[in-house]
Amino acid sequence: VPGHGDDHYRTLGVPAGASDEQIRAAYRGLARHLHPDVAADPAGRRRAEAAMAEVNEAWMVLGDRDRRAAYDLVRRPAEPVAGPSPVDEAVHGRQGDSFQAVPVPAAVGCLLQFGPAAVVVALLVGIVVATAFMGRGREVAPRLGPGSCVELSSTIRVVPCTVETPVIVARGVAGTPCPVGSVTLVLPTLIEQVCVAPPGTPEG
Repeated sequence: VPGHGDDHYRTLGVPAGASDEQIRAAYRGLARHLHPDVAADPAGRRRAEAAMAEVNEAWMVLGDRDRRAAYDLVRRPAEPVAGPSPVDEAVHGRQGDSFQAVPVPAAVGCLLQFGPAAVVVALLVGIVVATAFMGRGREVAPRLGPGSCVELSSTIRVVPCTVETPVIVARGVAGTPCPVGSVTLVLPTLIEQVCVAPPGTPEG
């Protein structure tokens, strides 16, 4: 019987590397087993309803590829990321952030591109934290600061602002809470972060 609301994989009884079909099959099996009509008494029915609520929540996240990717990102400990080398510091100095393209998970891109409607996803999976990796080029990128607009595809980079571009609403020490509805991106130094919000979000 499900009782692991903090871990959707354990709730469905599947490993973290389970395929989409395995997750779907596990959900269907639990849905049949926990259907309230199967319970023999009111107390059993209430237990089944509570367990089924956990199963439905797990399926809502793991049954959608983008939501699952965002959930996995939060669930896994962040991997260590190398900071800038002494050569990079000598070449670039501190004129800007010494990377041109920061990899962005697909789920984060969707959250920022589709705006407030997608914030519901963030509430389900928690705060999405994406680690920014160093770019390979030698050109100095524009500094990522509040008010800077960014373009999202498989990476994030500073672009001229339009009504359709996500915007950086805050920059500060890594681990500081971001404004509601924005996404945290940790910079290569690992001690700073920026908060990126959907298009049309006022800076603050």
